[in-house]
Amino acid sequence: MSYSETTTKTAELPPQGWRRTFDSLSIAQFRLLFIGAFFSHAGMQMTNLARPWLAFHISDSALMLGLVAASQGIPQLIVSPLGGVAADRLSKRLILHLSTAVLILIAMIMMAIVYFEIVEIWHLVVLAFVQGSVTPFNQPSRQSYVPFLVPRAKLGNALGLFGAVRNMNQIIGPSLAGILIAIEPFLAFTVIVALQSTAFALALWLPKAAPVKRSTLSVGRDLIFGLRYIWSNTTLRTLVGLGLVAITLGFPYQQLLPVFQKEVLNVGPERLGFMYAALGAGALTASLLVATFSGMMHRGYPQLLAGIAFGVGLVAFALSPVYLLSVALLFVTGLTSQTYTTLNSTQMMLNAEPQFYGRIASINMMSRAFMPLIVLPFGAFVDAFGAPATVAIAGAALMAAILLIGALRPALWRDQRE
Repeated sequence: MSYSETTTKTAELPPQGWRRTFDSLSIAQFRLLFIGAFFSHAGMQMTNLARPWLAFHISDSALMLGLVAASQGIPQLIVSPLGGVAADRLSKRLILHLSTAVLILIAMIMMAIVYFEIVEIWHLVVLAFVQGSVTPFNQPSRQSYVPFLVPRAKLGNALGLFGAVRNMNQIIGPSLAGILIAIEPFLAFTVIVALQSTAFALALWLPKAAPVKRSTLSVGRDLIFGLRYIWSNTTLRTLVGLGLVAITLGFPYQQLLPVFQKEVLNVGPERLGFMYAALGAGALTASLLVATFSGMMHRGYPQLLAGIAFGVGLVAFALSPVYLLSVALLFVTGLTSQTYTTLNSTQMMLNAEPQFYGRIASINMMSRAFMPLIVLPFGAFVDAFGAPATVAIAGAALMAAILLIGALRPALWRDQRE
């Protein structure tokens, strides 16, 4: 039985105003998970800026920077399915403790080698590889915890707030890391240790969340069984496809923003930060809106409309020659893309059985890890046809794909409110 099923069920009026947005935080155990996720994501986002900066700083080579990034991305892509299996087979709290302890150790090693000024590229490659191997266990366990802590009716709100944590730290984490690096790089890694240590301490108070159903299968068979379960469920299969469509056609433009900044909009690098900030602000707004209205609306049609609006926003951004208009359109693409992906993730959880929550979360994470590989062909198209044409075509293709799936699977959009 999940933790949420043990809570007392009382007849209450639905919360109003800002209380509706943060409704799930009224549940003490979810509040612990939420705050722990905030500190954990902040540490990871700071690391995602500090380590590449360090790689380029000591090597003055973009190739070495790319090598360090790939060292994290490749194992993350490969290991993600196993992380989902572990989240479904083992104690989620135990996985969080062990994986967070490794993240703390990585940050402490980074802090030490920076302090003693003995950093070499191979250090960063190894540490990035270890983090890329551990994160697929940490994040699915944390996300799949959510349905065990909140009632089903609050699941959309809780997942929306979880998305807000991630998007908030996409703004706060890199900004804080940049400030601390400018003061003293050692400080940035010291703060990362403190953030991950706080996340570890908070996880100590979480309930055990043992597996819903003990598996008698081997890990490999359990992995295959989970993939077969998703494939055999038409709704889940379609939702996975909708997620991959967004990853493949929609999100690679984020990695191409420096090209637009320099070659299309003709502005200095200092304005690139505002472009990423607008993107993050739109995504954060979307997460809070989904959290606020998740229990009051159908999820299917808003997801369909958000996906189409995402494609429209991409086309408009690609064709915009004006910096301020482009910043405004980045806010729109951040808003619509996050609305689309959050609703898609929520629908996947609602349509899956509890013993598969971890594997569902790992599929979402694996999709995100796949994105850096998609950027490579996008880069080739940009070199051949230019960034505006490439992103505009991708946006139009995204709209067409979502409309096609919408026409083939109309029942998916007629989702019922919880």
